[in-house]
Amino acid sequence: MQQEAPQIESTKNENVKKIADKNAELQKFEDDILMSLSVDKGIPLLEDVELIDTLNKAKEGAEEAKTAQETLKIAMKKILENRENYRPVGKKAAALYFVLFDLPIVDPMYQFSLGWYKNLFLKSIADSREGVNPDRFKAITSTHTLNVYKAACKTLFERHKLLLSL
Repeated sequence: MQQEAPQIESTKNENVKKIADKNAELQKFEDDILMSLSVDKGIPLLEDVELIDTLNKAKEGAEEAKTAQETLKIAMKKILENRENYRPVGKKAAALYFVLFDLPIVDPMYQFSLGWYKNLFLKSIADSREGVNPDRFKAITSTHTLNVYKAACKTLFERHKLLLSL
C-alpha cells in the first residue's frame, strides 16, 4: 500500500497521531477539573471563578476535541476501506509466492527468496501503471501473475514449466 498510494498511508499515520493528541487533550481537561475540585479554597463552588473558567474551557475544548475526533474517525474509516480494496491483490500475491516456495519439492535447485519476490511485486505495481486497465486492482493482479510466470520460467527446466502454469 505504501508503494501504491503513499499519501494515503501518511494521512492515516497523521490521523492516528491527531486522534491520540485529542485523547491526551481530553485527559488534560479532566485532570484540570479534578485538580480544581480537589483544592479547598474555602469558598463555595458556585462562587469559585477560577473553577468556573476551567469548566468552561474544558467544555469548549472537549466539544472541539470530540468534533475533531469524529471527523478523523470518518477519514480513517475511508482510508481503511481503501486499504481493504488491496486485500485480494495481497491474497493472490501470497498464493503465487507459496507456489514458488514449494517448487523445491519438484527439484531442490529451484530456490526463490522473499527479497527477490518483493522486488518482483514492486516491479509489477510499476508495470501495471503503464497499462490502460481501468480496474487498478485487476491490473496489478494480472500484471503480477504474468511477471511471476515469466520470471519463474526463466529458471525452470522445460519439463517443469507446464507444472508451474497449472
